[in-house]
Amino acid sequence: MSDENEDLIEKTFMTQLGAKYPFVKAKGCNEAYGIKGFPTHIVIGPDGLVHSEGMPSESVIEELLKGATLAPKLPEGPQFDPLRAMWKKAEHAKLRDYLDKLLQQPNLEASLREVYQGQRDEVGKRNDLQVARVERLGQGPDFTAAEVALEKIEKQWKGFPAAEAAQKQLARFAADPKVKKEIGAGRALAKLNATFDANKVSQRKKLVEALPAFIKKYEGTEAGKQAQEQLTRLQAAR
Repeated sequence: MSDENEDLIEKTFMTQLGAKYPFVKAKGCNEAYGIKGFPTHIVIGPDGLVHSEGMPSESVIEELLKGATLAPKLPEGPQFDPLRAMWKKAEHAKLRDYLDKLLQQPNLEASLREVYQGQRDEVGKRNDLQVARVERLGQGPDFTAAEVALEKIEKQWKGFPAAEAAQKQLARFAADPKVKKEIGAGRALAKLNATFDANKVSQRKKLVEALPAFIKKYEGTEAGKQAQEQLTRLQAAR
């Protein structure tokens, strides 16, 4: 992932270095992840959260992969297009009901039953992973990001235990003054960052000037800590 010019990405990484893996051009990724040079390795776990910075050992990677699940590959054919579409749109309840209906068909061919059952089992596995993720999100410390993730889980997994677990965590957030304060601070930081375009020198300078006041106001919060880390990165890059 890089926010460099596409021609530069292709020339440097693909042509000169011969990279065979895909690249994503993403504006603002340097600031979001604290990138200071290329390449920088950031490991994102199966739950979508940053696991660590730097290249981990093979044993750590293998352990992380145990928590990753992919939908079983579907055979070619238009009869499987509805399944592909529902997976892509994360319509899990619709997918579950559709598969249950297919599996109840009388005289269903064994090969098709195997395909449909594999897909149905995968839905259950992914729900279990989301339930575990909800538990981790509820622990913070970034309750602002956790709230966004929980709302997404609640929407995508409606009708599943994962959605129920997410609803309970969101209700707990709303009733906890400390968590509400953290979320308010996180939203304030997001609003501050949205005010400036850190990719422009003049705007980045203004952001550097604005961050100390934010850090002082929200001292002791996760957002205050993130703002301090952001300020340190921006000052080091000047």
